[in-house]
Amino acid sequence: MLEPLDRILPLPYPHFMGFAPLDAWWRLLTQDGAWRKIPARYWVRVAGGVFTSCIGTAVTLPERVVVGAVMALAGRAGEQGSRGARERERVSPTAPLLPRSHAPMLFVLGYYRSGTTHLHYLLSCDPGLATPRWYQMLAPQGFAISWTILRYFLVPFLSSKRPQDDVAYGPEYPAEDDFGVCNLSAACAMPGRMVLPGCWDYYARFHSLERLTEAELDRFRRAQLAVSWRLARLNPGRGLLFKTPSHTARVAELCRLYPNAKFIHLHREAGAVLKSNVAMHRRYAPFLLQPHPGDEEVRRRVIAEYDATEKKFLAESAALPADRVVRVRYEDLIADPIGQVRAAYGQLGLEVTPEFEARMTGYLESVREYRAASEKPGGTSAIEPVPELGWMHSAFGHDRERGMSAALCASAPTDGKEHGQDARATEPLLTGATGALVAAAFCFAGWMAIAASVKDRLDFLAWPVGVIVGLSALRAAGANGKKGTTALGVWALALTLVVILGAAYPATWLAVRETFSPVDFSHHLWLATRRGVLAMNNLLWIGLGLASAYRFASREHVRPPGL
Repeated sequence: MLEPLDRILPLPYPHFMGFAPLDAWWRLLTQDGAWRKIPARYWVRVAGGVFTSCIGTAVTLPERVVVGAVMALAGRAGEQGSRGARERERVSPTAPLLPRSHAPMLFVLGYYRSGTTHLHYLLSCDPGLATPRWYQMLAPQGFAISWTILRYFLVPFLSSKRPQDDVAYGPEYPAEDDFGVCNLSAACAMPGRMVLPGCWDYYARFHSLERLTEAELDRFRRAQLAVSWRLARLNPGRGLLFKTPSHTARVAELCRLYPNAKFIHLHREAGAVLKSNVAMHRRYAPFLLQPHPGDEEVRRRVIAEYDATEKKFLAESAALPADRVVRVRYEDLIADPIGQVRAAYGQLGLEVTPEFEARMTGYLESVREYRAASEKPGGTSAIEPVPELGWMHSAFGHDRERGMSAALCASAPTDGKEHGQDARATEPLLTGATGALVAAAFCFAGWMAIAASVKDRLDFLAWPVGVIVGLSALRAAGANGKKGTTALGVWALALTLVVILGAAYPATWLAVRETFSPVDFSHHLWLATRRGVLAMNNLLWIGLGLASAYRFASREHVRPPGL
């Protein structure tokens, strides 16, 4: 029986559209008459999303205006130089924004819950490829400048694990480009699965780009190319890596948009994929703006979409040469991840460099203890047969014997001992605890200097102090090959509190020293300090600072794959 999670009203949570611009929210609420289909008990969630959207819109508006103008000029220049090619291919007028020579363009394909995130994380270790990050896709209209700084203030509001499967997650982790497309234009299938399940049929059209109007298709193309244009300009000389399950049904369109695109398709046993998808949709219930449709309805939807997606992929990929598309089985990737990446890169004409391989080895070591839900105590690995999807078993080679290999050991660099010696020789002097302590001292000194120059207490600095102390603790711990811990988080929180309370009295004195007369100065100063610390707006800054310090320093995953 479905758990009553969809009847719970959590605090406003900035889900994946939380920092999307207001025009994207307008489309979300007006397309398919969605605002009429949202029950009153979900209005608090809508208000929370719109509130954070207002913040994201205001912060990123200057960058959005400037980048939009630059993109328009680039598109106009590209239009003059490639008019004939565009007329032959009939693609969006914005296609010339991305240089055709920009290579490689690598796409990870595979239906939802097929293991594509694991493959995406592995490939993001390639130093020659740039991939979108969560802080960029949460606010794609301003990720080049605005969110590069503001992402550090998101930590108190983001989980360190994805809600559907406990996979590592954070502002700097690799993200699906479809989230950026959604938050730019709502021309995406994701709202139908993660926000408005009652509008599934409307948004499912964007999954395969079928039954769209010309305006809707052009809106998708513009948003997709805008994401890739921004990422390419921020990473000159590097190829691009994208991963979105819906791209599995868009191969032909992606080839039109990116003539040099290459694809790695990952496939898993259909029964396991279906079971995992039903569970994933159930865990989305606390973030929906409409009631969960029930497991049986989700099962029906997934079977139909999964079947059509893989058939469309096979039909469209059959027209591509062997050096542009490669298929990988999930069980082979799990058994020999680096070996499978080597083989796939070899077929695609790409190079696995020693640095790439060393990074993959480090990533695999970091997730060695991760267990899927079915492998945890109380989980079940039983997979129900799915007759409607039975054709996939042989079509994707699951009837072949699994090729086993000791991937992690066999794929480790041969000079690992030397690397270890080099690491010990250059081991940083600061530990996580001392790094936080040094950062706290600098924060206190900086606070006093700024307060003296502007003659103001600057209570809002409590938040940046927490960010700096927590981040310093995490970075120092990561430099020593360690992770964030609860103890380190508590230490960073305590140091942040010491800085805030320690700065309160001298900062107040610096602000009011020319205001009070010498008579009863000390009494008035202490009174002003106490009132300032306990003011409601200042308690908010203090709370955000303490939360940031703890969340940064206690994060288990110090360094995302590839960084």
